[in-house]
Amino acid sequence: MLIEGVKLMVVGMSTVMLFLVLMIFFINLVAKLTRGAASRELDAINLERALALEKRNNAKKIVADDADEDIAVIGAAVAAYEAERFARA
Repeated sequence: MLIEGVKLMVVGMSTVMLFLVLMIFFINLVAKLTRGAASRELDAINLERALALEKRNNAKKIVADDADEDIAVIGAAVAAYEAERFARA
């Protein structure tokens, strides 16, 4: 009875080990077969990140230019209001 348990344990562990070895083999095979597609995808991701960074930097520059214009407009409006207010007094 003890021998049968050991045989069952060896068969079960061998089956699991064989399954895991085959799984690792097929995963490596798929990785080698799709290496070209993966590199193209990484290149596309890096290009997209570079374009997004450039777009973000351009947007920051435009916002900074708009802020300067807004400050000038607000300053002119305040000056016009004060000039009109003091002209009435």
